[in-house]
Amino acid sequence: MASVSKPQRVVIVGGGPAGASVAITLANRGLTPIILESRQQPDLKVGECLPPSAGPILQQLGLSEQLQRDGHLPSYGNRFVWGTPTPVERDYIFGTQGHGWQLDRARFEATLMNRARTDGADWRCGTRLVKCIWQHGCWTLIVKTPSGDSTLEADFVVDATGRASRLARQVGARQLRHDRLVGAALLLKSQRGEGIKESFTLVEAVRSGWWYSGRLPDEKLMAVYFTDSDLLDRKVLKTSGWFALLRETEHTHSRVREGNYKTLAEPHVLAAHAARLDVIAGERWLAVGDAAAAYDPLSSYGISSALGGGFYAASAIVDSFAGSRDALPAYMRIIEQAYAQYLIVHQETYALERRWPDELFWKRRHESVTTRGLS
Repeated sequence: MASVSKPQRVVIVGGGPAGASVAITLANRGLTPIILESRQQPDLKVGECLPPSAGPILQQLGLSEQLQRDGHLPSYGNRFVWGTPTPVERDYIFGTQGHGWQLDRARFEATLMNRARTDGADWRCGTRLVKCIWQHGCWTLIVKTPSGDSTLEADFVVDATGRASRLARQVGARQLRHDRLVGAALLLKSQRGEGIKESFTLVEAVRSGWWYSGRLPDEKLMAVYFTDSDLLDRKVLKTSGWFALLRETEHTHSRVREGNYKTLAEPHVLAAHAARLDVIAGERWLAVGDAAAAYDPLSSYGISSALGGGFYAASAIVDSFAGSRDALPAYMRIIEQAYAQYLIVHQETYALERRWPDELFWKRRHESVTTRGLS
């Protein structure tokens, strides 16, 4: 792989797993990337499942041992109530990559931030991108900071802003959405410190969508109801309505009841649609993670894809600085091919659930992916 011949200025917009992975990898290649993170500190996010396949990228980023030290929980498999009322288990113990992880996302992202800083990245919290302009042979970024507006110049910019794709949209890219999926998430905590002890995540299909639940550190449980945005009953945004819908499930409701959980906040809605940019990279810029290609949470690709994509993105940036004309096209092919394969698996997975063929949520997913794209 080529090396960088002179210092180059790289600005990464967004400090989630994808942006952090780019920053860590660039720092380890001798650059000093600047990360613009709008939040003052990592906060609670939904999306805490890290499958066993993430092991190699965790090793590459130097995080393998850190997860256990930080108190994240090993995950030994998934349980599905999908296509049949009888639960089916997929046990990681029979695989070759060991167990996965159930993460405290705020803790995990703090670890990524600290690792990036330790490796030499310039991480700036509370800094939000306002505008990005190409002029005089470089990028000019106007940013809002706690002390006021300021400008930065960069030789390369990275969009790691998640599904919003804020930077990529400013430079002309367009997001291609494939569905309307949203989640109504609720964080719960055991009232007596006696939450469920099983390490399996649980997915349960229902008439209007599906449920996910997973045990978290500190006797917490994350439970999320997924459906399409236009099918979401607004009553679900209140705790009473959320629990009323939960009672229509069998296994998810039993899990919450057995763990003696109480709510820590009102339900909140999160974007969960599958989407990708029509252009993932261009002249001196690229998108990474959910900003480039976002996956249905059912796939469990989110965090591991973000971390892996960040590594490949950083390698492409370094190689492009060294004069490789193929670096960015090769990166785009990696993301596009992975997403194309995902769409096939995604359709096959939803096709397995046929108990409610006349319900709109399921009818949409039984249609061909090629006829279901949304702009």
